This record gives sequence, C-alpha cells and structure tokens, in this order.
Amino acid sequence: MVATFLQDDLVEELKIIFKDLRYKNPKGELSEINVFPQALPIPAPTTPPDEEAPEYLEEGLGVTDPVKAEDPYPYAIVRIEDGKIENIDGDQAVTVLIILGAYNDDLKNQGHKEILNMIQRIYERFAKNAILAKKYECVHPITWTLQEEESYPYFVGGVALSFNTLKIRREDPYV
Repeated sequence: MVATFLQDDLVEELKIIFKDLRYKNPKGELSEINVFPQALPIPAPTTPPDEEAPEYLEEGLGVTDPVKAEDPYPYAIVRIEDGKIENIDGDQAVTVLIILGAYNDDLKNQGHKEILNMIQRIYERFAKNAILAKKYECVHPITWTLQEEESYPYFVGGVALSFNTLKIRREDPYV
C-alpha cells in the first residue's frame, strides 16, 4: 500500500460523505465542498483578453500580477501527515489530516458550525464503519480542532485520522 492510494480513496470517500452538503462560497452561491489531495491548488495567473501577458519575475508572480479569482471555499484537504511501520511485516499506520474550510459572511459570526457539521459527518462515517475501500482500517483516537484565531468570514478546522493498512507478507525464506 502506498500512502497516496489511501489519500486518493479518502478523497473519493469525502466526496460521498459531503455529497448533499452545500455551503456558501465567497461569490454568495451555494456550492458543494471541494475536496483536494494534500494542498489547495495554486491560482493560475490570468491575463485580461485586451492586455498583453504580464512579465513574470524569476521567483514567481509579482505583487501586481493578476491572479485567477476562483476561491476554493468550501473545501476539504486530505493531507498525508506521517506514517509508522513498527514491524517489518506489520501494519503501516498512516496519519491523515483533513483540513476543512468554510466561508460564512453572516454577521452572527457562526461559521464554525459549518466546520463542526463537516467534522461530525466524517466522525459518523468512520464510527459506523471503520473500513475504507476494503483496504484500510480507521483506528482511534479520532481528534479534531477548530481554529484559534479570528478570520471572519473564513473558518477553518480539521480532523486527524489514523489508518492501518494491509500488511505486506515477507518473502525472505531465511527469516
């Protein structure tokens, strides 16, 4: 098992878990939750149709360069955090962080509830059935957190899950 396979399977599972959830995006529209592996995509530079392409600095985009305005909120990022193999022919334990983002511009400043709802959906899924894709077992503890600092109208939280993977059988005849 390669950790990226676990990541891909978890991305697909989150799409199912969140399939009926719709939260407001920064454009004010209801949107499905975007699910990304490892990180948010980097916005691509854009050039208005009536202008020539901007010159780029060697280090990357300049401060005044136009950037694609698409905002990923609401989102979930499935990030492989770390792994551990205690025995040569034992399970591999992989820790995955699911980083959640929501946009809520209501002046009541209660966007954390959308994050908590997403966390609850993830918890319920793996509390009811700890097996993912017939290959991985979600093991406890499941931990979650909300952001500490104020960032209205953007809200962030996360869930840490640990999965045991299938064992690899040793083929060394001398052991």
